[in-house]
Amino acid sequence: MIHTSPINWFEIPVQDITRAMKFYVQVFRHIRFELKVFNGISHAVFRPLNEQMQFSMTGALVEDKELKAVHQGTVLYFSISEGMSSVLERVQLCGGTVVQGKRLIRNEMEDGRYLIPKTLIDGNVGYYAHFCDTEGNRIGIYSNS
Repeated sequence: MIHTSPINWFEIPVQDITRAMKFYVQVFRHIRFELKVFNGISHAVFRPLNEQMQFSMTGALVEDKELKAVHQGTVLYFSISEGMSSVLERVQLCGGTVVQGKRLIRNEMEDGRYLIPKTLIDGNVGYYAHFCDTEGNRIGIYSNS
């Protein structure tokens, strides 16, 4: 079976690239950034902290000083392997805002009971949360524990 993804790149718009890089590095401790300029626009490309590792897909923080935060639209979900509470605590300590705390992914049945499904993301029961970063982007995190 050939594994492929419908997404090959993502961009997170930011007004202050330095502030945004600091936020993401402090919240997600396994990343670093490589600064690039494409078409005259500053990009901070997500890279693994460990240079022997490689992400299967990546993207960048893209500086746009005219940007106005909208808190809506597409939500990117970052997989996390540590406790969700620690990540959400760091979000707040680094200037972000938790807008949806940890929540179990579940389906409500017609009779009012709940089914806790295995998720399409990794085949396990999962949890999610949302936060706004320092630039006003709504970001999701996902964990199977």
